[in-house]
Amino acid sequence: MTVVHAEDRLVRDRLSELGLSVEGIEGALRRAESERNFCTPLDPVSLPGNIFWGRTIRFLRETYIPDGWTSASPSNVPLLLAPTGDFAITASSGSPETGYAALTPSTRYAKGNAVMKRVEANRQLLLFGEAEAEPEQQDAGDGIPTWFLLYHHSKTDQGTRLHAELSFPNDTGSRGKISSWYERIILPWIDFEGGFTPFVEDDDQGGIDIPIERLS
Repeated sequence: MTVVHAEDRLVRDRLSELGLSVEGIEGALRRAESERNFCTPLDPVSLPGNIFWGRTIRFLRETYIPDGWTSASPSNVPLLLAPTGDFAITASSGSPETGYAALTPSTRYAKGNAVMKRVEANRQLLLFGEAEAEPEQQDAGDGIPTWFLLYHHSKTDQGTRLHAELSFPNDTGSRGKISSWYERIILPWIDFEGGFTPFVEDDDQGGIDIPIERLS
């Protein structure tokens, strides 16, 4: 059963245990939204989503690196590594269920092998506990549990509402979309008035690691 933190005090307490805060994450998301709003309808339709995703990663790093966190990109998966080195955070656009405690979200798009390997590492940790270190040298951030900062934009009468949650996947799901979660931390939604509101969300997570399926 998924552990869901939705009440404000519980959300703040759990984030604090991870070395994070509502304000820190919200600040990164607000800055990413400001960058996204430089887009116009003349830009490629996927650009606003790519900008939001990339800037979210960057601004999370800028926020937390002064506190001892570090950045890494093993197999082109951009990560924010905890000071303890025992878990990481990445970001991804999510389905419309993102940010709703009573619903179960998924990543908006299928993920490639590099991301799926990180989810499999989560599953192995939950099943068998801490694994012994691999004998071969690994890149920074490889083989450690990974949380996903999921986000989803929706339209409102005044502009845009951003839903987000920090969640820990425990299975790779089907057809490349991550939809099974061990723990979810529901963040307060953020309302943005006006601005450019394109709703084709995309992200570059995994770099060139693109899943390819044969058509039946």
